[in-house]
Amino acid sequence: MTIREYELGEHKSGFIGLRVVVKVGDDYRQKYFNFKKATTLKKRDALRKEAKELNGIWNMERTLVQDKKNNESKEKRRVSSAFTTGVSGVKMKFMHTSKPRNPKKKYYTPYFVITGSTQGKRYAKNYNIMRLGYDIAWFKAIEYYAEQKGMNSYSHLLKRKPPVEQFYIIHKYQESMGHDIPLARLPAELDRDVFVGKS
Repeated sequence: MTIREYELGEHKSGFIGLRVVVKVGDDYRQKYFNFKKATTLKKRDALRKEAKELNGIWNMERTLVQDKKNNESKEKRRVSSAFTTGVSGVKMKFMHTSKPRNPKKKYYTPYFVITGSTQGKRYAKNYNIMRLGYDIAWFKAIEYYAEQKGMNSYSHLLKRKPPVEQFYIIHKYQESMGHDIPLARLPAELDRDVFVGKS
């Protein structure tokens, strides 16, 4: 991200001139401007100007790339919040599975998803909201989470149950990502007619 000017004896190769170095994203860019070919002060000043312009262009590109990465990171954090519940390590989302008879067809189902690790040991389990119902699935998810964490009491976690209406947001987001989730796959506790008005 700088312009370095080398005088005689400063560079191990004997190079005299300018070096422009800028990291643009994962791309490390550099260019040398050799003073040996610039025999007059006017020509050297012209090289300095060219180096400064190149440095400005590359730094502008670096800023654009960094801004894009920052925006993508913010978007990921915003989007991932749609899946969060009141308990760290417990998420809610539509997951797709296939049946052995027809592996190409995807079936979407709302789940509570529990993942994490305790003392270096990974754990993961999903609770089907369609099959168990929203309240029971939440209870079982928290019960499993507390068991993995070695908690004897977890009534305070049960109280953090997110509203089932959060699946309206999750459905809309996952649809925008290319998942074709039929309204019939929403939790039974939700009113599909209301959802149509929210989409």
